[in-house]
Amino acid sequence: MRFRDQQDDARRATQRLLALFVVMLLGLIFAVNGLLWAVWKGLWWVLGFDFDSLPPLFFETNTAVVLMFVLGGAWVELGRLREGGGTHVAEWAGGRLLTDPQDMAERRLFNVVDEMSLASGLPRPQVFVLEREDAINAFAAGWSPESSVVAVTRGALQRLTRDELQGLVAHEFGHIHQGDLRLNMQLLALVWGLSLVHGYGHSLIEADDNGQRSGIGLLIGPVFIAAGLLGWIAGQLLQAAVSRQRELLADACAVQFTRSRDGLGGVLRKVWHQMNQHEDRLTRVPARLLAAMLLQAPADWLKTHPPLPERLRRLYGRGMEPLPAPLLEAGSVPDEPYRPAAPALTAMAAPIAYAVPMAEHPAPNPEPRAVTDSEEREAIDRLSRLNGPGELRATILALLLTPGSQRERRAWRDETKGLTSADALRGEVKKLGPAVRLPWLEALLKRVSRAPLTDRQQLMESARRVMAADGQVRPIDRLHLLLLRQRLGEPQAMKPSTDAHNDMTLLSLHTLRQIARLTAFLARLLPEGEAWYTSVMKPWLKDEALPPCEAPDADGLVHALQEVQALPWMLKPVLVRAWLDAAMRHKETGALAPETADALRLAAALLDSPLPPELARHYVEPAAA
Repeated sequence: MRFRDQQDDARRATQRLLALFVVMLLGLIFAVNGLLWAVWKGLWWVLGFDFDSLPPLFFETNTAVVLMFVLGGAWVELGRLREGGGTHVAEWAGGRLLTDPQDMAERRLFNVVDEMSLASGLPRPQVFVLEREDAINAFAAGWSPESSVVAVTRGALQRLTRDELQGLVAHEFGHIHQGDLRLNMQLLALVWGLSLVHGYGHSLIEADDNGQRSGIGLLIGPVFIAAGLLGWIAGQLLQAAVSRQRELLADACAVQFTRSRDGLGGVLRKVWHQMNQHEDRLTRVPARLLAAMLLQAPADWLKTHPPLPERLRRLYGRGMEPLPAPLLEAGSVPDEPYRPAAPALTAMAAPIAYAVPMAEHPAPNPEPRAVTDSEEREAIDRLSRLNGPGELRATILALLLTPGSQRERRAWRDETKGLTSADALRGEVKKLGPAVRLPWLEALLKRVSRAPLTDRQQLMESARRVMAADGQVRPIDRLHLLLLRQRLGEPQAMKPSTDAHNDMTLLSLHTLRQIARLTAFLARLLPEGEAWYTSVMKPWLKDEALPPCEAPDADGLVHALQEVQALPWMLKPVLVRAWLDAAMRHKETGALAPETADALRLAAALLDSPLPPELARHYVEPAAA
């Protein structure tokens, strides 16, 4: 599927259809003026008078009336829609705001929304569950990405695999990413304005309080009724045509965000099967009114969605068959970790999970660094005098940049737009050596942790967008984001075991396997990673089979980290020491590589464990820290 070509085609088609709206409005004006001119001429011909002239400002008045109803009505309706927002739409459809998910399916949905937020570079929307809906469906609503919501039916949670749920949510993020939320409300307002012309005609022919009807109203009312009805039908048809193009565009975006066609493809095939079995009916959601927002709307003469076989053919390049959608077994929905968070900090405090594939190929070529010790000291002095939240934010984001990544650099510029000292600060950051960068990042995060909640939340969202700008999330990026969540989120009370022993072999097999998962993830950041992993874990597992050195996915990483964070306080330094000793044995020559040292320091920070002296000597700590 050449999704970028399809995105461009869909955008061009949408522009053509919006131009047709303008043509349709002009046609409505001409129709009203032409019909009223014919009525005027016919009236005077019936009365036997010569028709010489029209009343003053005849055409201008008619045009003004049409524009007043269409554009004025659209403006009023837009205000109403803007005021209600996506939350109003989701609650109107019977949705329940998901803030503290209790069951496994809801936790999985929360994690998937986090993944798509990072993959798309968009703020995390509020999540709603449509409890009473067994059909597979979803919609996104809101006026802007910052105020958007994503609503998913209970049937989707119970009948879709994790990859399919990811494809479903990615499709809704595609609508948000392409500006469809605002477009949908604008089109809805325009159609509403067109309907007012029809309503104005009815008001002209209705009787007053005394049961009398105006003769003029009886003459010109049918004109507005006929023209308004035709305009409203044309508007509905154009709205449906625009919606069809935006659905294809959102499908293409879903492939872009997930790097897979099978997730969304499986969803559409299951929806198709439900339609064939007449199981796609929505009981509470006003499907007719929200048709353009739904993943798939009921079929009628106003087809707001392309046929499912066509959508699948575009995804796969060939025809596909419907797929049954039975309820998933309880064991097939993994028990994914979730930590409750304050609603205002949901985007930061929820477990961070990422759908963007981890980079298997080398990072971009690092920028050359020919910096003297005196220049580095001057840069440190400049950073110690940072002034204001804007400079703090720009410097932290600069410290998170992947060296040599042009896309991340452009995203950083977008995030720091308007700060005149931003480029100078980035120049100072480039002068910092590996021994200085991570300690300064931790020190600056400590300063920002005292900022208001909204400022910390905005910084977290900016960091997500910058690190996802190149379409890759490296293992070190995941550790950085977990550190940001720990330092900038609301304090999450860890509950380490009260055991006082420091013998790893006394831990349960389950806990050792979680340590193995976290160690396998760190192995991706270390040279001779598999050998390093084996030397760490083999002494503790004794006669048990050593789990393969397979890095967990994003959810597995968060789960493993939470398990390891619950270790007794005495065991955390033992684990960090084992990681370091094994790294020292497997390094080639000299000191640890900067990437290895950073990975171990970040892991120790996430466990709230002190650094072993050998590792601490790799860094120069800020004096203010």
